[in-house]
Amino acid sequence: MLISIAAPAAAQTAAPDCPVTYANLKSAVTQAAAADSTGLNNDYWAVVVNRAGTVCAVAYSGADVYAQWLLSRQIAAAKAFTANGLSLNAPKGPLSTAQLYGFVQPSPSGGNPLFGLEGGNVLDSTGAYEGNVGLFGTAQDPMIGRRVGGTITFGGGLGLYTRGTKVGGVGVSGDTACADHSVAWRIRTTLGLVPPAQTDTITLTSGATPTTGGHPRCPNDSGTQGQTATN
Repeated sequence: MLISIAAPAAAQTAAPDCPVTYANLKSAVTQAAAADSTGLNNDYWAVVVNRAGTVCAVAYSGADVYAQWLLSRQIAAAKAFTANGLSLNAPKGPLSTAQLYGFVQPSPSGGNPLFGLEGGNVLDSTGAYEGNVGLFGTAQDPMIGRRVGGTITFGGGLGLYTRGTKVGGVGVSGDTACADHSVAWRIRTTLGLVPPAQTDTITLTSGATPTTGGHPRCPNDSGTQGQTATN
């Protein structure tokens, strides 16, 4: 005798203390990707963590889960974790992943204050990679509710704020690091989660070093949002 047992429907994944809803993040990353003309014109993953660093929303801008680099999903999560973990309430304010680049590079003359930072909080690969790929980037993404960690030291991660209080972080990945920062900047603006002073800009420079700071130039970066003077 054959017995048919219906599989239970996927439950709504909890999103504790999340500063955004899935619908709002999905709309914001889709709009930002369409509006931004920098980089390679790719699609993007966007991940939001809450103030405790727990993933609480994951979305993508493309037509389906494979329309953007699959690897970028966990990179976006690590960017969100990094920016959230290194940003503070006003007046001290936000720190973007783009601002870290120059200070983590090896320096032959020494004096590099953050060299090795990326090894301090490694990504939890089990939490980042497990689950049905068909649920990636949906309201039931398997990363939601997990603190997967990770440290990224190039553009694409920004702190999120409500009236000067840090409420989480957003990470974007899928294109050049400059384009990721640009799209993250657009997303934060659309969501209305902007710090009182947006000091977490990307400084594009051809000579990013521990002394000068800054972030390397990227292809087609002239329209990068949230940038300071370039050289």
